[in-house]
This record gives sequence, C-alpha cells and structure tokens, in this order.
Amino acid sequence: MLIRNTIVLGLALTLTGCLAHEGRYAPSCLAYAGSEIRLEGGQYVWTKFTDQVVVDELGNTVEPFPGFPRRGDYEKQGRQITLLGGEGEASETLALYRVDGAIYLYTAGEAAAFESTGERPACPLRLQAPEN
Repeated sequence: MLIRNTIVLGLALTLTGCLAHEGRYAPSCLAYAGSEIRLEGGQYVWTKFTDQVVVDELGNTVEPFPGFPRRGDYEKQGRQITLLGGEGEASETLALYRVDGAIYLYTAGEAAAFESTGERPACPLRLQAPEN
C-alpha cells in the first residue's frame, strides 16, 4: 500500500509541472456549499456558494460570504498557484494535481495531507470541461 501510494504521488508530482491549468474549478462531488475558482490569463475569480439562507433578527438576508467574490492576479510556479490578495486580503496558495486523468486544485492542507499519506481529499476542486 505504501509503495503504491508513493508511486501514485511521484507520478502526480511529475505530471503536474506542465498541466494546462486554466479554466473553471468546481467541487468534484455534489456540494451544497463550497468554492468555485476561475483561472484565465493570469487573473482569477474566486466565488463561494451555499444553499443556506441566513437572516438577521429583522428577517433581512445576511450575506454569507463577505468579501467574495474575490478577484485579482495569480501566479503559477510549478504546480503551485498563488492567488494574490488585494489590499487587506491574504494570498492563497493552492496546488495542481492530475489524478486519474482529471486536474484538481487542492488547498494547502489538502496538498500536505496528500503528499504525506497519498490519500486524496474527499471533494477537491476539479477542472471542469470547457463550456460551449
């Protein structure tokens, strides 16, 4: 098992350096809340979604994700994608992986767990087919 995971991880790391990474990343499973990230021409748009509606004590709808959508520049270095934060926003570093022919965008925590154990995240962001 450890040998298989090491081989899979090695192949994933080797093949991610030259991935065609631009496009729309959305949850790879049925999700009622989560993120969507679009990468195109050095720019990103990061949106969050949920099916939950939160209301305040007056019955007004409350924005569930203040500060989103986020937009800005991103940098790619190897398999790392860094979403550059704007004024007052932190940068976010993500990692690209090709697994079973699909391209995924893992958070830093998901990438660290994958690299140490070889276990894939439950519902990472996956590059979606181009929309026509």
